[in-house]
Amino acid sequence: MNLLFKIEREIAIAAFIVMILTSCQGMAFQDGNQTWKGIFDLASRGEQQASAQFDFDKNEGVLMLPNLIPVPLNLKAVLIKGDSLFFSIGFRSGPAYCKAKMTNERIEGVMDKEGMSQSSFWLEVSNKRIIETVVKPNKDEPIIIKSKGNLAEEIAIKERLEKLLIKYDLEPYIFTKSINIEKGVIPHSHPVLTLSTDFETDTQLIATFLHEQMHWYSLTDNEGFQKVGEAFLKKYPNLPSEAPEGAGSEQSTFLHLGVCYLEFHTLSQVIGRDKAIEHFQFMTTQYYRWVYRTILKDLDYFESLFEQNGLHLK
Repeated sequence: MNLLFKIEREIAIAAFIVMILTSCQGMAFQDGNQTWKGIFDLASRGEQQASAQFDFDKNEGVLMLPNLIPVPLNLKAVLIKGDSLFFSIGFRSGPAYCKAKMTNERIEGVMDKEGMSQSSFWLEVSNKRIIETVVKPNKDEPIIIKSKGNLAEEIAIKERLEKLLIKYDLEPYIFTKSINIEKGVIPHSHPVLTLSTDFETDTQLIATFLHEQMHWYSLTDNEGFQKVGEAFLKKYPNLPSEAPEGAGSEQSTFLHLGVCYLEFHTLSQVIGRDKAIEHFQFMTTQYYRWVYRTILKDLDYFESLFEQNGLHLK
């Protein structure tokens, strides 16, 4: 079994990202690969926590930058020459090329990528998992909502969200309690759940909040995620990647099959099934269009699959 599939089984299925494959084929990982953890200094993006595994026999690997990119990155052309290590990183915006010095316990080098200044990085052998699982916060822990720039639009969304948190019982669906509001940003889950200011309706605001929370939920240690991931692989072998139909890559589209369904399930619990369906019909005209259409088309399948595997939040 090769390295990439081992990572998928350990973390990607748990996060609905089992489709992180070098060639999108059913490859499997070999056991016993070391986990390396460290820092990539990405200039304007700052120092980013990193985790990696290498399969030196297969000349491939996987890299996690969990606070920057929510899916694993493929490592290719992994090559050792003496005490030097070379590999490329498959960023969506184009490859980056790394060269480093390697000892038994440390890797230290630089990364070159078109359009970026040269970045330094280091990795050290670790006995931890390549990515840590999420633990649901204590019910009594307060939700902290911050306005990034203290702008009027951000404060308005903050106040709307605070009112919605009082109006609806969202506690069962909250897996991170640190929330940022930032004008002009694309909503995202990590490293801090961040919402934009572009919500015309409260339904859109609640749905996006739940969507990002479900990214966190998908990183918990619920064993049902593995069975759901395996079922998705069989039912949906061909996935769109390009926006607006897909989510930018096959692995991200695959990830969003689960996250968006959980968005539907939790939204239904909050505002009712009919209004959740109406919102999803609207979303089929926005982004992740294939994902939202597929969930509506196969809704009975999704509901049964998630219920059977204990993934519904109540």
